[in-house]
Order: sequence, then structure tokens, then C-alpha cells
Amino acid sequence: MPQPSFPTDCESLTADWLTAALGGQENLGARITGFSADRVGEGVGFMGVVSRLSLAYDREAPAAPRSVIAKFPSPDPGARGVAATFRHYEKEARFYEQLAAHSPVHAPRAYYQAFDPQSGDFALLLEDLAPRRNGDQLKGLSRAEAALAIETLGRLQACWWETPELDAVPWLPAFSDPSMLVLEAVFQQCWGPYQAFLGDKLPPPMRAVGDRLATRIQKILHRLSESPCTLVHGDFRADNFFFGDDGASLAVVDWQIVLKGRGAFDLAYLLTGNLSVEDRRDGEAELVRLYAETLRANGVAGYGFDEAWRDYRLCAVFGWIWPVVAIGSLDPSNARGLAFFFEWSRRVCTAIEDLEAARLLEAF
Repeated sequence: MPQPSFPTDCESLTADWLTAALGGQENLGARITGFSADRVGEGVGFMGVVSRLSLAYDREAPAAPRSVIAKFPSPDPGARGVAATFRHYEKEARFYEQLAAHSPVHAPRAYYQAFDPQSGDFALLLEDLAPRRNGDQLKGLSRAEAALAIETLGRLQACWWETPELDAVPWLPAFSDPSMLVLEAVFQQCWGPYQAFLGDKLPPPMRAVGDRLATRIQKILHRLSESPCTLVHGDFRADNFFFGDDGASLAVVDWQIVLKGRGAFDLAYLLTGNLSVEDRRDGEAELVRLYAETLRANGVAGYGFDEAWRDYRLCAVFGWIWPVVAIGSLDPSNARGLAFFFEWSRRVCTAIEDLEAARLLEAF
């Protein structure tokens, strides 16, 4: 197979390539002479390798970035398989290329993006968001942080709500796209390993829920593709958030799972997996109401709290698919990753039980 025309790991990077990828010496005002790479996000991101590159120049260049974030494919075969099945690498590169500039959410600037359809490899050079504070899903979000994330989500989704522009983007799949419908088979493959991994930490009633969900996923995917549709981040969680010092600004990264469909998927994914059980129980209805009100304040009509709550409950049980697939197919090699998987699953399972969301499966 021909090799892509761009580096696919930090070992393949050169100072000359980085200079060209960042716009050339004329744009930077200097030439990169060297760099160091430090891995970031250990135990946080499993679909790619993310590193911070600290850059050295041949002269003073005030406008040139002192560091950038490089993102490359994962060396883990399980992660590569999942990424290929769901086109994660292609979608993230295309998002930065075509949609980021038109979305009212702070995503990092992409200095360089590339995807090779033959090999499935990709490369991104992104703005380093430091010193913004990175969220921590294992620790969980505060109620205030969750509210900020929901307001950000509402503005993003209101911008793309029922817009024909989304239908004109050929690489952006709907929930019912063939590339997504395979999720049912993937879930079924991962369901056994997931149960073995959780062991007695998986509540016994949830085993029956998983068995029922396993044969209904495609039907739910079709439901989530019905109007009203908008842009869905797909991995809207604390580890992908960067908070400003003012406490009132939020940047969102990791657009590999971006798709179009019912926006409440992002809402449910956020609340069921990123708040402590106690905080979610105390503030759940209020935060779902905030989502509906933010949509309305940004021009969305005909979608109030009742509709949002209905979609939220369905997406709570549907969103369980993501931790099942992650746990059943990936191989976290560090303590943080293992703890994250256990806590993610516990929170989501508890939310499904609290919301009696599994009852909604009877309609499919």
C-alpha cells in the first residue's frame, strides 16, 4: 500500500516539514530548527496519539506559535479498527477543513490537516490551548461547568439546526448512515468482553437491558436521524473541554465522531457520563431545561423541554453503546484509563436505571 505523503507519527516529523505545514518561513517569520514532543492525554484519548510539540526557531518570531498539538493515528489495532469502521480520522480532518470556521464554538485552530483514504492515516497540527484548563471526566464536571458546556452545545446546535448545508456535506454521516448501522454488529461483538471486564460491577438488571439493546440499535439509529437534525459532536465530554480562566468560556476538541441527527445525543452523553451520580440526580431536569432554552434563545422553534426530555431519555440508554464498544474493543494500558472505563460505565448504568430509560426500548 502506498505510504501517505505526510508524517503519521512524531518519529517521522522533521523541522523542515513542520515549517512548511505551519505556513512556511514567510508566514511564520522564521524557520523551525528543532522540536521536542511530549505525549499528552495519557489515559484520556484512545483513538489517536496526541503530543505537544515545543518548537525552536532560527530567529525571533513573535507571531509564530511556540508549541502546537500534533495528532496521529493510534498504534493500537483495536482503536485503528474502530476508527476505520466509523471513519473517525477522515471526519476530524474534514471538520477542521470545512466546518470549524462556520461553527459558533471555539475549536482549536487547525494549522494543518490531512487524511489519506487509501491507508486510513491522518495528521493534524492544532493550536495549543494551554494554559486553558483541561476537563477531567474521571473527576467529573461541576454543575456550573456542565451548564457552561450545555450553553455552548446549544449555540453550536442551534447554528446547524435543520440547515440544508449539513445535507450538502458528503462525508458527514447521519445516525442512519451505513457506516453507523454497523454499530449494532460492533456492539454485539463487544457486549461479551464488556460484561467480562465489568464482572460483578455491572448491575444484574443491566445485563438484560444490554441483551435487548443489542437487537434494536439500527432501529434507534433511524429514529435519531429523523427531523429535527443538527450537528452532533459525538464525544461531548469533559476530557474534550478546555475552560478559560474567566470561567465563562469553553473550547471543544476531538471532532472524530461528528455526525448529524438528534442533538440530544450530545446532551445525554454529557450528563450521564460526566457528572457524579449525585450531581446528575440533583440537577438533571434543570440542565435539560437549560439546553432547550438555549436552543430557543438562539432561534430554534418548536423544540421545548418535553421534546428534549423525551430525546434525552432515549439517548441515555442508546449512549451506553459507546462505553460498551470502548471497553469491549480497546486496551487501556494505564491505571487512569482503567478507572475511567469503570466510572464511565457506572455513571451511565445508574442514569439508565434512574430514568427508567430501558422502557423506551419497547417501542423498537
